[in-house]
Amino acid sequence: MPDKVIDFDSRKHAHVFKRKEAKVDALRQAFRLARGEADKSVAPSKSKKSKKSRKK
Repeated sequence: MPDKVIDFDSRKHAHVFKRKEAKVDALRQAFRLARGEADKSVAPSKSKKSKKSRKK
């Protein structure tokens, strides 16, 4: 029988970390909504016009 070592802790650690990050993201979003801030996941449009006056 081959001596294969299976490491369950490394897989479990990655899974637990992802779950914790999801909780933190949910809390951040909830606080942003509670403060009335705009949704940060939507990128603002980058096609803003320059306010500089042009010389003719």
